Amino acid sequence: MSENKKIQKVKEDNEGKKKISERSLAIIITAAILAAVLIATVVVFIVDSVKKDKGFDYLSSDLTKYVEFTEDYKNFKLNVDIAKPKDIDVDVAILSILRADKEEEPLHNGALVTSPITIGVGDIVHIWYRGYLIGEDGEEINVNGMSNFGSSSPSPLEIGSASFIPGFEYNLIGQSTGDANKFEKITEGKPTAEQIAYVSFTRVTDGVTSTKTTQSNVRIDLSSDKVDDEFGKGFKARIMLSDIGQKFDFQVENKDGKMYAYTDVTINFVTECEDKPLIVESYFPYDYSTENLRNEKAIFEVYVDGVVDYEAPEFCDEYINQKIEDDELGITLEKLNEYEGNTLVDKYRAYAKESINKLYEEEYKDLVEKAIWDHYQSIAKALKYPAIKVDKIYDEYINDVESQFESSGGQVYNNYTGSYNTYQTLETYAPAYLGISSSTDWRAYIHGMAESLVKERLIMYYILRTENLIPSDEEFVKLYDATREEYLNEYIEQYLEYEEKTREDFTDEEYAKFVEERKGEIFSYYDEDYFKETTYYNIVSEKILDWPEIVTLDERRAYPVKK
Repeated sequence: MSENKKIQKVKEDNEGKKKISERSLAIIITAAILAAVLIATVVVFIVDSVKKDKGFDYLSSDLTKYVEFTEDYKNFKLNVDIAKPKDIDVDVAILSILRADKEEEPLHNGALVTSPITIGVGDIVHIWYRGYLIGEDGEEINVNGMSNFGSSSPSPLEIGSASFIPGFEYNLIGQSTGDANKFEKITEGKPTAEQIAYVSFTRVTDGVTSTKTTQSNVRIDLSSDKVDDEFGKGFKARIMLSDIGQKFDFQVENKDGKMYAYTDVTINFVTECEDKPLIVESYFPYDYSTENLRNEKAIFEVYVDGVVDYEAPEFCDEYINQKIEDDELGITLEKLNEYEGNTLVDKYRAYAKESINKLYEEEYKDLVEKAIWDHYQSIAKALKYPAIKVDKIYDEYINDVESQFESSGGQVYNNYTGSYNTYQTLETYAPAYLGISSSTDWRAYIHGMAESLVKERLIMYYILRTENLIPSDEEFVKLYDATREEYLNEYIEQYLEYEEKTREDFTDEEYAKFVEERKGEIFSYYDEDYFKETTYYNIVSEKILDWPEIVTLDERRAYPVKK
């Protein structure tokens, strides 16, 4: 075929084809755009769902993508700062009861009795005291804060007030103030080798790295031949050549050949060997504020300046009978008689001991449980957080802060001043309400809290599923209902206590209505998911208590024993 005929054929073919109208073309273009938008929307939705973990579920999602343990979560050792109750704890509890019933007016017209007197329950004793621990080889261990010798006056102490550590007040009872010397401070002259000096100073130790320490009222027994071993060669002689109350500086060489540079050295006062004190044994409780002193036995040397004497009842069967009749002991006579003992005193002591042991068991379990979960937080690594869970908690907290700001008018109670502070904006109110620094980003703080709570849940469900602890549907319903019932009962009990009422204050009909009202309140505040999660938490918590080796204060000394 010639070229001209080919061209002609192409033209004829093109002219024979159906042409697309402008309207059809517009429809096609619009459809293409809509399809692209739809695809983009779907893609964004899918990406957002993946990013937000909208399909995440603690019971079905693969938790290994979210959390992993860096150590074995079943075999580990934990130290818990608690110790079993002691027999003296019963005496201390009884002492508190007697002290509350002492006579309102003191004897001797309220005068401070300085002549010999036997210390009793309710008395207010004005004391000087010095305490120390006993090392494993029997040596004294002096600890800061265990003496009031540096005070300007003796400390008043009401026997039975439980304001001192356990055993101190109880073991003062029955002791005669005439059996001890008076404590006297000597504030003039120069110290002698028979005296004890209380010295304050700043010391710089010259070495590879110089160290500087400042101490006040350091007790130095000048009759000891070991003073220079601790403070440097010639230290004792320099102290004995100096005037009490005057500042001075000097340098001495220590036993390692280094120099001690002492500045602002002041002998505050001296005492005459502190002989014949009243000796009192006591111990620091397991929850004492200074952790390394918990459960440590302490010896105190006590000097009594005087006593404001009070009359207090005797703990006897007649007294117990009267307290039960007045409904002031929390137990009926019928119930008390179920305990072992020949007298009501014996029976009450058995009852008190059982009550204290029950409290110990509850607190032991709570402390161990908390210690385990804290341990899990430290050995579990969050690989990522399910954002949908974090956002839910975060939003709830934010809403809580905002609603509290609105309902309170921006007021936050200040525990230090005992009054309310008013904040004009949410940004200034939120840090105060949350108890954080005003310079802290409170929203970031809440987001961190939300992540921490989600991490706890990841750990909990990981263990629940890994250890096959998920109960059957039927068993779960029983546990779930029990959890709700427990919460309701606790809420009712707290409500009655707050209203200062008891079950006996209601008729059956009134009480049924009261319970229904409380149900409505608590079950509208806590939703179904909360009780489901709490039920699973209880299942896991009961199991994990058996896994670690727990070392209590009964098995270890908290204080580092040093000579």
